Amino acid sequence: MPGFVVVQQREYRKHLIEVTDRGKLGCAVVVRPPSASGEPWEVPQDAGAAGTLVERLNRAKALIDVVMGPRPAPRARPAGVRRGP
Repeated sequence: MPGFVVVQQREYRKHLIEVTDRGKLGCAVVVRPPSASGEPWEVPQDAGAAGTLVERLNRAKALIDVVMGPRPAPRARPAGVRRGP
């Protein structure tokens, strides 16, 4: 019987992060940038460390942040506008 594979995709700052978990066989995190920004690349596992899937996902986000630059400051709301009821 073939192994069970879980694939999840999530978007982060216009990049698509694809997470593949093969259980005991390991996991992979692949970043797919917007079509005009280059080729997909895999987040490497730390040498000599048993990095978890969450650590690799966070490293992917950090690498995307480096490429994209700092996030813009949140926009201030006009003085007379309320949020919610």
